[in-house]
Amino acid sequence: MDNKTYKKILEALHSSFSRDDYHGWDLYDALLSRFFERGSILDSYYPRYIWTQVNKRAPINLRPLMRVPKSLNPKGLSLILRAYCALYEYDAQEAWLNAANRVCDLLLTIRSKSEYYCWGSNFPYQSRGEYYEANDPGAIATSFCANAILDLYKITKDTRLRDVLLSIRKFYLEKLLLINDGRHLVFSYHVQDENITYNATAKVSESLAVISEYLGIQEDIELVKCSIQYLFEQQNLDGSWYYSSSATGKWIDNFHTGYVLVSLKKMMDVSQSMRHRALLEKGLDFHIKNHYTAASIPKYYTTSLYPIDTHCFAQSIITFTEFGDLGFATKLIDGAIDLMYNTPQRYFIYSIRKHYKVKTNLLRWCNAYMFWALANFMRAAEKERYWVCH
Repeated sequence: MDNKTYKKILEALHSSFSRDDYHGWDLYDALLSRFFERGSILDSYYPRYIWTQVNKRAPINLRPLMRVPKSLNPKGLSLILRAYCALYEYDAQEAWLNAANRVCDLLLTIRSKSEYYCWGSNFPYQSRGEYYEANDPGAIATSFCANAILDLYKITKDTRLRDVLLSIRKFYLEKLLLINDGRHLVFSYHVQDENITYNATAKVSESLAVISEYLGIQEDIELVKCSIQYLFEQQNLDGSWYYSSSATGKWIDNFHTGYVLVSLKKMMDVSQSMRHRALLEKGLDFHIKNHYTAASIPKYYTTSLYPIDTHCFAQSIITFTEFGDLGFATKLIDGAIDLMYNTPQRYFIYSIRKHYKVKTNLLRWCNAYMFWALANFMRAAEKERYWVCH
């Protein structure tokens, strides 16, 4: 495939996003159903958990039947915002910048209730062990939003966005900071959550690094070095990282590994801390050898191909774009289009499971993520062509 194909897909995704004013369905939005409102007969552990899993895995989209509305998701908006900024840098069309400003405005209106700018998932969520309220601020959503707002700030130099970024920085250091002993820096996944999830520390520390670099906050760079030290101390001997430090978190998947690798690379570039370069390369080597088939299809887990997931394709494209392997990123893009793109309806489906497909059109989990992955790739490929020509 070629750039013309990629551009058509980007334009189709942009049209679908703007048509719904950036509202969409999410993989875990089950409890936005009117039938699961607080105090309803279904508002208890087992109904919430079972419906969340059914909503996620069903081969047909049950959301309209169960009255799950399309909604604004902070992480989804942040991915789209980053893509618009990349596309504006790629070809400088004013329409991309206008769209970016619209999405940023939406993002700022759905922040969590806090003295700081911060974000969480816009839906309540029942996991196997925990229940999380909607908009509970946390590491992942806030770090994605911060990086997107920084991308737009770099273009517009809007002082309002600078103030937002400084507020996010305070949120990290005053609400999410879990360990700072002078050698290690660790952030929690949610406020007052003492479980250590490695990708949460990685994403927040990456965000802190790029904000501090651009705004000239030199003391934060030393903090970032402590985060780098901590994450490499948690690396397994084979180069991998578990999901978390808890007994139930000893599993290794594709996209969380991608999160950690890309974040570490960004942090090391910003801090100019190269002494762990060999360990980073070892982590990338593990990722390549254990998370992809011979046909360049992302495996979900180290031990399992299924489900084949658009989310894994998207993060994989981002990972190898950021590490400069545009050849492998191209293979991943073409594979995603071949396997996951619904050409007649012009969106990426959720997943291919062992015995069936889930063709639901999910904004955050799939299409916003692929939109950012493709736009980031196009920008990187254009930069590479520029340097080759000059």
